[in-house]
Amino acid sequence: MRVMLIRPPAKHTVESEVPEAVSAENLSYPPLALMCIAQFIRDQSSHEVTIVDAQLDDMEYDVLEQKIREWKPDVVGVTAFTVQLVDVLKTVKTAKAAGAKYVVVGGPHVSDFPRECVGLPGVDAVVKGEGQKPMVDLCDAWAKGETPKGIAGTMCHPDDPVPEQDVYFSNNLDDYPIVDRTMVDYRRYYDVMGKGGIFTTLISSRGCPYRCTFCNTPRHRYRVMSPARVCEEIKSCLDLGIEEFYFVDDTFNITNQRVIDLCDAILERGLKLRWTVRFRVKGMNRELLTKMKEAGCHRIQFGVEQGTEEGLLRLKKDVTVREIESAFRLCREVGINTVAYFMIGTPVERTREDVMDTIAYSIKLDPDFVMFNVLTPFPGTTLYDEGERDGVLDVTPWMEFMRRPNEDFKAQVWDEHFTRAELREMLDLAYKRFYWRPKFVARNITQIQSPKDFMRKATAGLRMLVA
Repeated sequence: MRVMLIRPPAKHTVESEVPEAVSAENLSYPPLALMCIAQFIRDQSSHEVTIVDAQLDDMEYDVLEQKIREWKPDVVGVTAFTVQLVDVLKTVKTAKAAGAKYVVVGGPHVSDFPRECVGLPGVDAVVKGEGQKPMVDLCDAWAKGETPKGIAGTMCHPDDPVPEQDVYFSNNLDDYPIVDRTMVDYRRYYDVMGKGGIFTTLISSRGCPYRCTFCNTPRHRYRVMSPARVCEEIKSCLDLGIEEFYFVDDTFNITNQRVIDLCDAILERGLKLRWTVRFRVKGMNRELLTKMKEAGCHRIQFGVEQGTEEGLLRLKKDVTVREIESAFRLCREVGINTVAYFMIGTPVERTREDVMDTIAYSIKLDPDFVMFNVLTPFPGTTLYDEGERDGVLDVTPWMEFMRRPNEDFKAQVWDEHFTRAELREMLDLAYKRFYWRPKFVARNITQIQSPKDFMRKATAGLRMLVA
């Protein structure tokens, strides 16, 4: 079987309250999940496989259709995020129009809504959870002329039972093959906050045991990769000239010892790289950060979200304001850059002054970069369920969107205390107050590393200025 895995175009992303100037400068990530599936197909079967990243080229649908016709896949796999459901459906229709016999949809959206997704027109099967082994099993069945039945982790009809558990090829992440980055145009991915080098993502653990009320990350079992195996993958990337890495683990520091062991392995092997991680504030200390800095970590992303104890408790962040401030202070002292994520429009922000306090706290914390978002309770989150229960959210539009994706849909915000327009105005204000401070501008001018770095940062700044 010939298998084409597609990351859909991003033409009709569900409208959310993020300034266009900011969303235009998001990191350009390679489609790591699809790459992992493609590598598994290569290693564990005789099927041919290729990847099309339609987002990288801002690909139009007629171009995508032509690519599908030219390669003539038997099976097309499409990755699905809820906010891109319109483009997922358009990609499915495009694949069928181009002659694909079977279309499989997987990804985070399917984990939350498998029955609704398998009922979309043109979808022959969905995969809930990790897609490596189920995708091979589906292709094997179709190659034999069989109708897939009883394949763990899959549904082929809305009346099929929903898979109760995700399917893992192995509980040991070391058993998964190292991803060949050359299966995509890897040199074109970059990090706008980086130094302009070739950029990639990698993962050293999967799953997260925490339960933040706004998070809709599927609750996968927590599994880890050994430091030696992580270093093998890093080395394979360094050999290609990749210089900048972003660990996209759900939470990198479940335990400090695991992080220290990985840093020791990087240092022992003499690997020279720059890397970024997502981190929890809890348990951080100077020894840990010093070791990370020595091993090449140059930036840590923290989900701060709120600057009050009430807000942190409401979101179940399991952290205190004091711990947050200590973490950012230690990072500055050690010399690791920081990115802080904040949300406005949360249930505890009842007045405009409350939101202004959140913005003021972000300035007080003074990370190197900040990202503000309006709270959007997505299906699958605790806040979504609480909003439905308390009458704050009408879930009917969401459920209708799941069954019949349409371009006019807008994600609901928590509008108990503010209108959407008020939240958008305060969001724009938050970005301008943080980024157009003389202190921030001066600091970033001194950190420019190259003409390419200057152009990327200057372009982002100009977009912010005119937004």
